[in-house]
Amino acid sequence: MNHTLNFSETAIVDGTLWLLACFSVLTWSVILLKSGELLWHRYRMNQLMPQINLNELIAGGTEQNPLQGKQLATPVGRLWQVGRQTYVMARAQSRKTLHHSAAWHELIERSLRQQLQKERALFDSGLGWLASIGTTAPFVGLFGTVWGIMHALKDISAKGSASLEVVAGPIGEALIATAVGLAVAIPSVIAYNIFLRQNRLRLAQLEHFATDFLRACIENDLSNADRENDYVHAPA
Repeated sequence: MNHTLNFSETAIVDGTLWLLACFSVLTWSVILLKSGELLWHRYRMNQLMPQINLNELIAGGTEQNPLQGKQLATPVGRLWQVGRQTYVMARAQSRKTLHHSAAWHELIERSLRQQLQKERALFDSGLGWLASIGTTAPFVGLFGTVWGIMHALKDISAKGSASLEVVAGPIGEALIATAVGLAVAIPSVIAYNIFLRQNRLRLAQLEHFATDFLRACIENDLSNADRENDYVHAPA
């Protein structure tokens, strides 16, 4: 009786192919979701950044808030809200000494950095799946291939023939698992690198915004301090 390798009859190889299929579905789901998120955030950032003039806004008063509703749910909006809340607390304090202002400026900087770390975590969400799949999928496929070749060799041994016609078919079918593993891993690795680079660019923009916000706060406090000193030392 002739025995040929049949994936449907080999539980290990069949399970390997199903696992790789699940990896592929998960990979493309993450790619589509992260692509939509990236385009949306880029659009919202390009829309919001021109609306915020930090120097005029902070100098005009902390009660002004140009971002409302859904705008505050964006990375720029959340960063602005955290910095603004801390600065409002600083302006509400009664003491106006230079040391006191410097302490509040340090607190604002720490609040902004903490929010930047939260935004980084949001940006990187899902990338761990891409990295894991890109790393493990080739080995999963290789495992299926090795297992398939082992069964193919057993069948060839049972036939008692090692001709090319007998060997090529089963071995070729066994290599399908490796090919599927590579087909799953390559898009995962490419997408991971692209998203990682885009996340770095977005974080750089947010860091520039945070730096400008802190600079505007310091400049405004220094200007107010100079005006108060001029008023105190003005001749009666």
